[in-house]
Amino acid sequence: MHSLLSSWSDDVYWRKLCPQLTISSDGGSFTSNTVQKIDEQKERQELLDRLIDDGYALLDVLCNSDLREKVGKSISDLELEHSLPATFALLFDETWQLAAESKHLLLQKQNKGILRSHGKMCFNFDMLAWHIDPRREQVGFSPHRDRQPDTLHALKQSFYSDGQAKYITHWIALAEANPNNSCLYVIPKQFDPGYLEGDDPPESDDSSDATTTDDSGNKNDSSNGSSNFSDPLSRALPTKQSYQNIRALPRRAGESVIFTHRILHWGSAGNPHASKIHPRVAISFVYSDVDYEAPYLTNFSMEGAQLPPFSLRLLLVCSQLLIYYQRFDNLSTQHLRACYEYCKQHADELNETYRKNVFLEFVRAMKERRDGIENDGDDDDTGLVNAKERSRSCTGDGSDDEEAMLEAMLENSDQFDDDYDDAECYDSDDCGEHRSKRTKIR
Repeated sequence: MHSLLSSWSDDVYWRKLCPQLTISSDGGSFTSNTVQKIDEQKERQELLDRLIDDGYALLDVLCNSDLREKVGKSISDLELEHSLPATFALLFDETWQLAAESKHLLLQKQNKGILRSHGKMCFNFDMLAWHIDPRREQVGFSPHRDRQPDTLHALKQSFYSDGQAKYITHWIALAEANPNNSCLYVIPKQFDPGYLEGDDPPESDDSSDATTTDDSGNKNDSSNGSSNFSDPLSRALPTKQSYQNIRALPRRAGESVIFTHRILHWGSAGNPHASKIHPRVAISFVYSDVDYEAPYLTNFSMEGAQLPPFSLRLLLVCSQLLIYYQRFDNLSTQHLRACYEYCKQHADELNETYRKNVFLEFVRAMKERRDGIENDGDDDDTGLVNAKERSRSCTGDGSDDEEAMLEAMLENSDQFDDDYDDAECYDSDDCGEHRSKRTKIR
């Protein structure tokens, strides 16, 4: 594990893996000279209106083609030639140039960006890259909301008074994304009662918000869909006709989508038998209100032209791999432990709440590996046995992993207690989190 972390910490190692990309010693800087932007205020307002009214908006303005091709190739090389998650592409200058382009497009100064800054919207550092190949039976995220505030009041507070969300994702297609090779699908805001009402049954003292009372004193649900709010998908799709409201969002290479934290969305399974099929390669960046969700890095911001140094990039990669570990089928137990060790060494660079979630997810990942419940595509007992054997083969007798898991729990014991009390709820279908993109609706 130490040799692995030593390799990861050496920028020369990564330059050799992706020689077409660069890693500047000081992080490099961003220039906006070549950035495509939307000059017309009317067009920017139309996009913002779509985002507010529908929960998403399609951006046809293309990102820098040279950056797109280089970053896209690096993602494919990392996945196919080196069996590493696509998110390691965040280590390179070109990826951060794309991130800076995104910020310039969405939050340009003097209110020339698509989003209104409200004085508090910022680059959040919640970043991920994808390489989805239907021929390898890969799919995108299952249906989910990106954030699930705990109360109806908190949900309402996650929007500004003008309707703009306080958490917005910018998803960029680095290669064409379509139904054949997987693309995003959404249920627009106007067809999703849980978007603004929440997905939990109303509290008894707030029942008037969602129910009416007949002459006999019986309460009748007045919202769209069933009074049982435990399944947001069923509530949004109560009839055969309602399935026609689902929208596919195919994008050409370089085009993108912005969407809010509340929209129900997912990455589809492509068609492995389609002709001339290629993997779906994409990257995403998040913007949030600093009071709603603070940036993940405490000592660096994207406000200036300077891009983050290599050490912070690696810290972010390791943190994100732990947060989303269930989505990466090429993450070994050794990889997880290396990620944790690096995050532990640089913990003071991470926002406290985010750091807590990173360490918690490491504990969950190690517990799953220990218990042999890795998702290997098998549902029978043989699959579970094979998963256990693989876990043992990576960790010897497992004592090192147990020690690491306990160490993480002990170091953050004051933070883990409440989360473990809700451990079953965390992964259940009807329990979200303000929390995590891993919150799924099956």
